[in-house]
Amino acid sequence: MENTLNTLKYGNVEIGVLSKGAELSSYKVDGKEFMWDSQPEFWAASSPVLFPFVGVIKDGKYIFEGKDYEITTRHGFARNNDFDLVEKGENFLKFKFSSNEETLEKYPFEFDFFLIYTITDNGLEIKYEVLNKTKGDMYFSLGAHPAFALELNDEIKLEDYYLEFEKNENAQIYQLRSDALILEEKKDYLKNEKIIKLSGTIFDNDAIIFENLNSAKVTLKCSKSTRELSMDYSQFPFIAFWSKSKAPFVCIEPWFGISDFANCTGKLEEKKGILKLKENDVFTAKIIINGKL
Repeated sequence: MENTLNTLKYGNVEIGVLSKGAELSSYKVDGKEFMWDSQPEFWAASSPVLFPFVGVIKDGKYIFEGKDYEITTRHGFARNNDFDLVEKGENFLKFKFSSNEETLEKYPFEFDFFLIYTITDNGLEIKYEVLNKTKGDMYFSLGAHPAFALELNDEIKLEDYYLEFEKNENAQIYQLRSDALILEEKKDYLKNEKIIKLSGTIFDNDAIIFENLNSAKVTLKCSKSTRELSMDYSQFPFIAFWSKSKAPFVCIEPWFGISDFANCTGKLEEKKGILKLKENDVFTAKIIINGKL
């Protein structure tokens, strides 16, 4: 199928969402772009949705009700599938992806998964809805992975950018193995601080992953520019940051769930951070991004 770009303008905000993965490819405020433009030499995505898993599954396999399932793709499979635009309003786009024969082979649950993009004053609300159509409980993880562009030029360097939480934090981060599995032991990171300075080497050990911070919001700022981008991730227990080495973007990633731990059992019900949804129930969560010039 063709990867259609769906655009919407409301007030001073304009967005573009691709049909594949219902991926946000553009978010402009007053004509200025805040999203990374998917240059493949660094990273050929802009905002993949992570569903029904976040990160990697150990050995590409897991067990549910005594049966083995294989899934070798990172971050689940929704991002690689076509979503249907099922509703379009003056200020919103609603996309849907449902389970099918192919998904049921690697993930034994029937579902409808909706992504709703709603333009607000300067901002954008991204809402996630999961309907469990399976007989019995459904287990899943869910995450966002938007990449925000960093304007770099002769004046502004990568090191001029920083992430600022709304509150000071005493926080540890998870450590990752080279295969992206999580280690049990955490590492001290923030000590009564709220700022993380970006650099060309900050993500050398992969993503920086926090759990249950006091802050519900983080803002990407630059010491040489008034432009900033904030995200309210208050409903999500994990928040991660990631980029490629020296790349002109940074990802701000709120998650329900996390990669498998190196010592995990492989049983889906025992997976760290996994969500359980009862039959016919709907899970909803949202993030709000706000760009300022």
